[in-house]
Amino acid sequence: MNESTGALDDAMEPRRITARWVIQGTLTLESATHLRGEPRGAVDMPVLRHPLDGRPLLPGTTLAGALRSALADRLAGYRTEPGEEAAQIAALFGGARGDEMGSQSPLVAFDSLGELPEGFQVEIRDGVAIDPEWGVAEAHKKFDFEVLPAGTRFPARVDLVLPSPDGYSEQELLALLAAALDAFSDGEVNLGARRARGLGKVSASWRAKRFDLTTPGGWMEWLLSEHENPVGEGSDFQGALEAIRAACPEGLTVGEYHSDRRQRIVIEVETTPEHDVLVRSPGRRAEGPDVSHLQSSGRPVLPGTSVAGALRAQALRIARLVRADHKDGDLWVERLFGPRPKEGGGEAKLVASRLRVAEVFLEGSHPAVQTRIALDRFTQEVVQGALFQEETQVGGRACLRLELLNPKEGELGLVLLVLKDLLHGRVAIGGSSAVGRGWVTGTAQVTLADRRVALLEPSKPPRGEAAEEVDRAIRAFHEAGRLVKDQEEGIRCA
Repeated sequence: MNESTGALDDAMEPRRITARWVIQGTLTLESATHLRGEPRGAVDMPVLRHPLDGRPLLPGTTLAGALRSALADRLAGYRTEPGEEAAQIAALFGGARGDEMGSQSPLVAFDSLGELPEGFQVEIRDGVAIDPEWGVAEAHKKFDFEVLPAGTRFPARVDLVLPSPDGYSEQELLALLAAALDAFSDGEVNLGARRARGLGKVSASWRAKRFDLTTPGGWMEWLLSEHENPVGEGSDFQGALEAIRAACPEGLTVGEYHSDRRQRIVIEVETTPEHDVLVRSPGRRAEGPDVSHLQSSGRPVLPGTSVAGALRAQALRIARLVRADHKDGDLWVERLFGPRPKEGGGEAKLVASRLRVAEVFLEGSHPAVQTRIALDRFTQEVVQGALFQEETQVGGRACLRLELLNPKEGELGLVLLVLKDLLHGRVAIGGSSAVGRGWVTGTAQVTLADRRVALLEPSKPPRGEAAEEVDRAIRAFHEAGRLVKDQEEGIRCA
């Protein structure tokens, strides 16, 4: 200790602060979201709640992590490892985990308490693992989890304290922050768990204010500002960059950050159920049907888990047939959809699916209640006490959205073969497919990473700039070399 000053000899120099940006916004859930909390009660996976009033809680760590991941994807590509992150990411968010010499983040992300949409409560969903061989539920693989309904709103806030410890200019840091925040504005970032299956999609609006801390007047303005709402009332902007530019003092100009190394193929599928659809959910009323179609915020949905499960099962059938000579069909599906957990935890590493499937609402459908009864398979007599009712959704339409991240040679071909079967009504979504439910037909638009587009319709050749790429991708899947699984390198071409 320094006896003259009383300070520790190894203490860091006090940080000089010249300005503080406060950016506030509203995050609105566009799909149901699971922010995982501690297990309690009868639900296997509850959502995170404030311990005092029970309101849904969005931790600042979750918000900062989502922003960091969004910026890392943009600057270095999807699935960026911590050691591969661009230096600008550390300048805004601080050093990565394990980086003992990493600098402190100049960005402060705050916890947020959410408000549920009026008239709705936290929803409970059933989850179950389906055996890919037989298409039935696996034993002891059923669970339930809570989700926040679509329409839930979180008041988000992040503060940027200047100057940067790494010497980046105010304009550079603001451009990076705007790029991260606008990933929410553009609907490109999902919050919480099961993001690859459509949960946690959000939209956002923003407003900003800069506090100049180089003058006594600026300090007083900051100190006297409302603690929970320093920006005050005002118009929100759809984009964070617009909000920041509107709050910039004279002489400070923030440009758009153009660097983008993300590689993805986007497939949008307009589907129409041929008959009715049933994604099972427990009955909502004691006097109502025993089983009803899944809803979120009172609207019927096609969950990404059900759509992805149907696509995976069909992809496995196709891959095993097309790749029969190489005997690597299962590896193609595993590399695309991620490995399935094995009994006893034998799988060394679980990897998230690179085929993202959005959760979408079923528009224009109407409910229909059907009464059914079970028959004894041997005597064909009615089973005593087996009368039940199901409420399905009839008609309507749904726009499915698939995103293939970091596509590898041949993978688009496999996805396109699955898509062809879907458009022709050969892939069923949801349950009771054996009695004609869940079969859909439709059309699709495939947008490649270079923005070229191909339009697909049943029984018609592809159209558009990328029409030839459709045929080439399918040939690449047929002609690709054999895949092998390596303990360290993962799945690779032999």
